[in-house]
Amino acid sequence: MLKNDVRSFWDQGSAGEFWAVGSDPKSRFLAEERSRYRFEPFIPGFADFAAAADRDVLEIGIGMGCDHQQWARARPRRLLGTDLSWRSVAYARERFDLFSLKSDLVLADCERLPLASECIDIVYSWGVMHHTPNTPLAIQEAYRVLRPGGIAKIMIYHKWSLTGYMLWMRYGLMRGRPKSGLDHIYANFLESPGTKAYTVDEARQLFRQFSDVRIAIQLNYGDLLQSEVGRRHRGPLLRAAKKLWPRWLIRRLLKRHGLYLLITAVK
Repeated sequence: MLKNDVRSFWDQGSAGEFWAVGSDPKSRFLAEERSRYRFEPFIPGFADFAAAADRDVLEIGIGMGCDHQQWARARPRRLLGTDLSWRSVAYARERFDLFSLKSDLVLADCERLPLASECIDIVYSWGVMHHTPNTPLAIQEAYRVLRPGGIAKIMIYHKWSLTGYMLWMRYGLMRGRPKSGLDHIYANFLESPGTKAYTVDEARQLFRQFSDVRIAIQLNYGDLLQSEVGRRHRGPLLRAAKKLWPRWLIRRLLKRHGLYLLITAVK
């Protein structure tokens, strides 16, 4: 079953875990936080963590709990976090214990949230829903638990991205399979099995039940070949490309070919 394969992948290493370096748990969490916001400085502006004050907030897919920690610091009325991976839930619980923070952290499937309808003010999900087999159902669940006027802040992957093109060159063209489509490439070579990516129009269709939807395309550290680019990708070719990559030119001319779609949707 695909969902079990997805869970197994993330149970072997949580998102961002390669940034968590240090001699003790607290220093590792702090190192991960520094690197996360160094290489993804747009997250706080998109999430708007301060908006959580005195509101009910749900994060779907907490990973190691870095963004969840920011939500907690904003003093929400109630904070909940879910993840499909036991490894991620364990990391987040350890993190919250170390920093004396509170949240209801549970193992849960984003396609079947264990929550009543219309009980949440803000739903946040960073790079999660494109991994679950039924992404439309996951988005429908986010819509269901939001109160009228509630806001969803969700990042999913963008199909027409530099990351996708590079993966196609590596796993399609260089393997003599130039007809491999990007859907096949993302599903088999980016992260967990079955990973998906969407065009802007496809993303709008996914969020069509919301009353107002805004979508922005964002270059990420993978597009720019900065930092580590994931557990699956290593080797001398990548190291050489990092040294030669024209980041200034990409930032100037290829802004619309980032991997991230930043979606703000109002119920």
